[in-house]
Amino acid sequence: MTEPITRRGSGWIAFAGIMLTIAGLLDFVNGLWALHHSSTAVDTLFFENNLDNWGWFYVIVGAIVFVAGLAVFARSQLARWIGILAAAGALVANMFWIFYQPVAAITLVILNAMVIYALAVYGGREDY
Repeated sequence: MTEPITRRGSGWIAFAGIMLTIAGLLDFVNGLWALHHSSTAVDTLFFENNLDNWGWFYVIVGAIVFVAGLAVFARSQLARWIGILAAAGALVANMFWIFYQPVAAITLVILNAMVIYALAVYGGREDY
């Protein structure tokens, strides 16, 4: 009887894929919210006081990260690098919130670092 082949780091890859799909969905929903509330005046945005532009930005980013999260399960190398870049960007962005919401920011920084670790260490091509 042959034993089933288990790929190295399958649990880590599943974790990274799940985290990326959830992050992509959340960004997409946040973008839709911003588009729906584009007439609301917001003066706390980092770059520009225009929710319409930010809404489209997050809709597009969310869709890309969601698709990359799904493609990580197939061990796509393009999805691996998009996932690493998305997690690195989210890690840096969450550092801006460290003094405002420290527990949430630190939690998200740790989760993003774990996604980067999973994709960097276990996301490579398998040698058979």
